[in-house]
Amino acid sequence: LHVQVMAGPFCLRNGLDYSPLEEGLEHAASHPPQVLLLLGPFVDANNLSVASGEPVLPGRPEGEVCSLPEVYSQHVLPALRRGFARLKAASPASEILVVPSLDEALGFHPLPQPPLDVAVGPSLDASGAEQLRRLGARLVPNPAHLSVEGLRLTVTSADALTPVLRAGLVLRPEEKRIEQAQRLLLQQRSLFPVMPREPASVAEARARALDFPGQEVPDVLVFPSATGSASGQFVDGRLFVNPGSVCRPAALGSFAEMWLTPPPAGGGGASLVQRARVDIKTFSS
Repeated sequence: LHVQVMAGPFCLRNGLDYSPLEEGLEHAASHPPQVLLLLGPFVDANNLSVASGEPVLPGRPEGEVCSLPEVYSQHVLPALRRGFARLKAASPASEILVVPSLDEALGFHPLPQPPLDVAVGPSLDASGAEQLRRLGARLVPNPAHLSVEGLRLTVTSADALTPVLRAGLVLRPEEKRIEQAQRLLLQQRSLFPVMPREPASVAEARARALDFPGQEVPDVLVFPSATGSASGQFVDGRLFVNPGSVCRPAALGSFAEMWLTPPPAGGGGASLVQRARVDIKTFSS
């Protein structure tokens, strides 16, 4: 099993150049994964051009301002369609999963969020979403609890690690704070166990979706985190994947590739730790 994970933002904070996203999608087409996992934000609310309310798309005159829905429909969706089409041409069986973010510029739903076409409402018109689906993309909620070839994955575009550390629930030893915070998520059977909630934008009436289904700990947990560096780390036999973000505010970032070998013939006892590895790939400047 080969999974490629890319998390937004997909452009630097001072502009709307999505060439890093296109570079990541080109990598997927050249080295097709069985699963391509894209985590928002696709249009970052913290982007300076977006936050100004007067975004200008690359190649347009400085005064030619467009609306935020146009950023999605004229800029982001075409880049996704081109990348998805190249991947499906190279590997028709590849699965594409798209997860929204709390930082979507036009997404106002709290966690748990509906799929991207619902989360950003009319900004992602029905035809645009349907075009992505025709190319094999599945628009899934945030968080998403998935099963891929018998492997249980829990995925969110929100940082599930930093709230645990910020709440002071893990104090020592200092060199193992991240590992202990990850272990706490497993023990609490939830991505966001901290109360009061962090992130604060959680719909408590639907908060059960933040817990692991059936209180069963997944095999793999995927989420970007500002704490620590992009990595794959095993904790109590479970794999945590932090892909980093494709773009940091002023520098290019990273994405992750997860590789999982099949269990031995005859049902041998090879563990996930023995069968899985995570490679972190950085973008060229």
